[in-house]
Amino acid sequence: MPDTKPGTVEHILHDEVSQLRRRMRGRLRASQLDEPIEELKHRLELLHGPRKTIVLEALVVLQAPRAALAQDEMDAHKHGYHDRNKRLFELIDFNDSFVDAVLAQPPDKLPHFAQHIKHQMLTFSKHYKLPSFSDEQYEAIVRGLSREIAVFLGAQLEGYEVHMTSRAADAFGVDMVVFDPESGKTVNIDCKTPSAFRHRLGELVHEGRISEDDFYTADENDFVTVTNHHDNREIRVTTMCIRPEHLGEIVDFQFVDTNKLGELIRKILISN
Repeated sequence: MPDTKPGTVEHILHDEVSQLRRRMRGRLRASQLDEPIEELKHRLELLHGPRKTIVLEALVVLQAPRAALAQDEMDAHKHGYHDRNKRLFELIDFNDSFVDAVLAQPPDKLPHFAQHIKHQMLTFSKHYKLPSFSDEQYEAIVRGLSREIAVFLGAQLEGYEVHMTSRAADAFGVDMVVFDPESGKTVNIDCKTPSAFRHRLGELVHEGRISEDDFYTADENDFVTVTNHHDNREIRVTTMCIRPEHLGEIVDFQFVDTNKLGELIRKILISN
């Protein structure tokens, strides 16, 4: 990586990796990036504004090699393997940082962000001979994360207060928390694709948590709310189906029109 002027993503990455390589010999490995990744996370806690946005981008790029390696291992071992939970956490951690980086962008940067950060990740990985996502893997990640980012931004445009949760720290499957200032109600949202939503409904029927009639009602309404339990805690979670034919297309991480999303969130709030 070129040693560019201070304050750029490239300079942050060069600085972090240079410090690491001074302490280690031989070729850099993705697993050795854990320490600088944690260092950047701690640095983010003290930052705001444009400076924080740049460090968030650097964090995404720094996490990409180990996330790419984890994705390769997950793809190669569909039925589980040793250290699967650690690899899964690395993917989730990358996804959290990617979402944070997108949400930190000014609106005019959103149309180009996916390609911009992809170029940075590929340049970094190529320079240090580290793993990188294939085009197919990266497109799947962006497509998946675009849904929840679009819900987050769309809910804000519809007048709700929204907080994105950390999947790495959340044990209840909540993507975001939506608060309605008018009613004072709060809902915990888990966003699903149509196929993942129907699979979740099937699991709930199998577990005896909803009835067959509930299955069809939820499939028609595009949401279901159940109480999830973990470590003697319980929380109400609404699983929302992000169905393009109902909510419209997503372009550059945003719904083209948020009216239908607003209607769905209102229905969810009324039911809660």
